[in-house]
Amino acid sequence: MASRSIPSDPAPLPPMQPAVPADAPVIAALRDELARWITSNGIRQWDEGDLPADEVAAGIELGEWHVARLDGRIVACVRLAWSDPLFWGDDDAPAGYVHGLMVDRAHAGSGWGRQMIDWCVERTRAAGHDVLRLDTAAHNDTLVAYYGSLGFTQVRETALPARYGRDMSVVLFERQIRT
Repeated sequence: MASRSIPSDPAPLPPMQPAVPADAPVIAALRDELARWITSNGIRQWDEGDLPADEVAAGIELGEWHVARLDGRIVACVRLAWSDPLFWGDDDAPAGYVHGLMVDRAHAGSGWGRQMIDWCVERTRAAGHDVLRLDTAAHNDTLVAYYGSLGFTQVRETALPARYGRDMSVVLFERQIRT
């Protein structure tokens, strides 16, 4: 997966807004599209079907999914939750937990990923938490370096939860964001 440099003057991220139920299949389709792209670049991190629309819909109902739209079309999204026992287990401390950070490939390199992380930081602070957490495949050197460049530190490596049906290690990251 080729790494992209961060633009000196990134395009502004369209406003983030809560996802609505009709967004669930669109978010799932974007995830599948990105899974195909990542796999075609030699990294098996996401598989098609890992994130079905009904699972997205459940997260939307909880208020966890947020989207950015451009000309009425979802071009970026992220899931921000307040707990994550699936990945963090007993260390499921009060924090913001980022999953499903996605930018449509037509906008890759726009700086929107960084802007969505900044948005998650602000939302997490507003919720009264001082830590933002996320994970990525341990073998995805590009994302491991990217999250490090955004101020995240590696906490530990752990096995991908069994529900995903493959043997893979993930790196758990966190970033102190003092409220």
